[in-house]
Amino acid sequence: MSGTARALDTARLRRVFELERQGGCRNTAVLGGLDRLLIQLAEDGQLRGSPLAAAVRQLPPGGYRSLPPGERERWVDRVLADLGAPVPAPPPAAPARRRQARPAEPPPPPPPIGPASPIAALPGLPRGAAARFEKLGVATVGDAVFLFPRRFNDYTNLRRIADLQPGSELQTIVGELLDIAEFRVRGRVRGARGLVSDGTGALPVVWWNMPYVARSLREGDRLVLAGRVRSYRGRLQLENPEFEQLDRGGDAFARLEPVYPATAGLGQKTIRAAVARAVELAADLVDDPIPAWLRREEGIPPIAAAIRTYHSPAKAEDAEAARQRLALGEFLAVQCAVLIRRAEWQRDNDAPSLDFGPLRGRFLEALPFPLTRAQHRALAEIERDLRGPNPMLRLLQGDVGSGKTVVAFAAMLAAVASGFQAALMAPTEILAEQHYRSLARLLGGGELSALDGVFSPPWLGRPLRILLVTGSLTPAQKAQVRGDAAHGGADIVIGTHALIEDDLQFPRLGLAVVDEQHRFGVMQRAKLRQKGLNPHLLVMTATPIPRTLALTVYGDLEVSTLDELPPGRQPIRTRWYRPDEREDAYRFLRKRLDAGEQVYVICPLVEESESLEVRSAEEEYEFLRTGPLSGYAVELLHGRMTARQKDEAMQRFARNEAQVLVSTSVIEVGIDVPNATVIVIEGAERFGLSQLHQFRGRVGRGAKQSYCILFSSEEDPGPDARERLNAMCETTDGFALAEVDLRMRGEGETWGRLQSGTNTMLRVARLTDRDILLRARSLAARVLARDPRLEHPEHAPLAAAVRPFLDRAAEAN
Repeated sequence: MSGTARALDTARLRRVFELERQGGCRNTAVLGGLDRLLIQLAEDGQLRGSPLAAAVRQLPPGGYRSLPPGERERWVDRVLADLGAPVPAPPPAAPARRRQARPAEPPPPPPPIGPASPIAALPGLPRGAAARFEKLGVATVGDAVFLFPRRFNDYTNLRRIADLQPGSELQTIVGELLDIAEFRVRGRVRGARGLVSDGTGALPVVWWNMPYVARSLREGDRLVLAGRVRSYRGRLQLENPEFEQLDRGGDAFARLEPVYPATAGLGQKTIRAAVARAVELAADLVDDPIPAWLRREEGIPPIAAAIRTYHSPAKAEDAEAARQRLALGEFLAVQCAVLIRRAEWQRDNDAPSLDFGPLRGRFLEALPFPLTRAQHRALAEIERDLRGPNPMLRLLQGDVGSGKTVVAFAAMLAAVASGFQAALMAPTEILAEQHYRSLARLLGGGELSALDGVFSPPWLGRPLRILLVTGSLTPAQKAQVRGDAAHGGADIVIGTHALIEDDLQFPRLGLAVVDEQHRFGVMQRAKLRQKGLNPHLLVMTATPIPRTLALTVYGDLEVSTLDELPPGRQPIRTRWYRPDEREDAYRFLRKRLDAGEQVYVICPLVEESESLEVRSAEEEYEFLRTGPLSGYAVELLHGRMTARQKDEAMQRFARNEAQVLVSTSVIEVGIDVPNATVIVIEGAERFGLSQLHQFRGRVGRGAKQSYCILFSSEEDPGPDARERLNAMCETTDGFALAEVDLRMRGEGETWGRLQSGTNTMLRVARLTDRDILLRARSLAARVLARDPRLEHPEHAPLAAAVRPFLDRAAEAN
């Protein structure tokens, strides 16, 4: 546990819980909620032996926020009693009075409609519409004000079909639907296909993977369609357009018409009318997260004007200016949240000081390769943080093969050289074991076993012991590991999530490294603190992260980036093969195998069922070893195998006893076989761009030229898949691909942790809004310099906007 435990301030706590009781137990007494306060008290050791400890132990795993209202009140009453405060009594019943005849009074006027009014209070709302609005996350008039358009039908820039050109820009047409039907490819329904005419020409329209469109439209419907036009087999077609049915009549309207998120039974006309009425009644009453003093100093326009403009812009430029103003407020809340989280992590200046000292140069000289400039820069940034006194909170990101692991190992060895322990937590056993073996090679071998290795690197001047902890250890092995870690017998511990189990203690933990896919929330950081002496934290990721995403999802971490590959590595050549080109690809594979090289084959992703995915791998394995790759040693690896079976299969491949490894997506990370020079990805259109790039990173680990072969199941897999596969062929730069992925997937999927269902906390901000985000980061720092906990009344609207992000961070793990 970090530092010396402070005494519990019961008087302050009483005030907090009294405020919570008076507020109806809505978890609003403190910023971030009561769970956050209790976690901080636990981290600081203030709960042990306090009158609050027993009540905290009775909370469910989800904490105070998961209690229903009645149980919250009873729990708060118990806490108040334990803290010596009088529990509020229910108000006394009014004395009975004798009825007296009173003149009839007119009913009171209805309360004025404001942001907190229920959506049903809007004048003119059709019967049943309120319930449908709630499916969109719109329960109040204020919610309707902030239900912003997804896009606009641009009737100021309609195109005639005769004037359309292929390209990536969005083009809008109005026309009559002449034909509509589902279409099939190889017996499977793949979408809907229609034909639209506007009098100047007829245009085919294709909705890939959306056969339901054919059931929702009829021949003769008049439509406005907005999408991208592509040339396919010498003819233009509109692909996956958004559309809306129009009333019979003219071509409408030289204006931008908002298109809102919709749900069954709630059409655009109803939504537009309700939102317009809500904006009219309540736009001037909604809270602005940007404080008034900051708006004055920065010349930022009022939020009400931006809301009105964005719902009803005169031109596209006005809509974008209004969106950017609203995005600034959203990003300000995000940045305040991540900076508050960072300040909480670093609030105690008692992190261990870790310094390589004179051993640094000797360690670098002992490496079998020189570090790149980027590695030197990242290591220097990490070492500066490790010297303290604040605990490090840093993200180390780099493309596949950029050398993140050796930088992380150097930081861990700096902890060991300073007399502390280091821990590395990986997402899978395969990756944990890979790290274990890589570190063993770096240290020059040693007495390596399945559990631990003892090494004597000359530069260190003493033996060094590394433990491996995974979920598949036997109880006896786990007991041995627990004892060695707790009594200081282990310098470095590498493992999976088992590292943060309660019964594993690290009395001298100075540095924790978290690799891939793990995102520590408040609870996990509290566990780490209790295990060590306020340890430093380094998070590694091989998935390149656009700058804007790094500042949001990882906004509380400083970022070090490895943006160059080690010398001698050649760019991987990538080619997309259509179904009729397979034999050419197999001839190429046989040529590489005959040259003594090895091949990975990745089987298609089957999202519906892991068992189907395994069957897919087994069928591919049988096909290759009895067909195009007969005569070569073929190995199989899939997710249903035991950890030992997976490891044995991988070891046979690593020793070149197998020339071809057929695998499901379990191979995405953690495999390092320099002699493997070709990776074949079957069903490549089913994978995301980031995952395709991760697969490709399994080859190119040595000095030989490496190759990535993409097989698609169909000649034309659809526009999005086509763009992903073409991007893979055009560049091997993971950061460039991350930007393409970001643009293609849009905001919904990429925001991930920042959204919950349809009621998103970020309504208009985009990850491509770099300049706005950087400005918000600067403004957030200014606000928190004045008011670190957002407790001043002038910052109440901003505190309310920040609270959901802090709650999400606490719930993320």
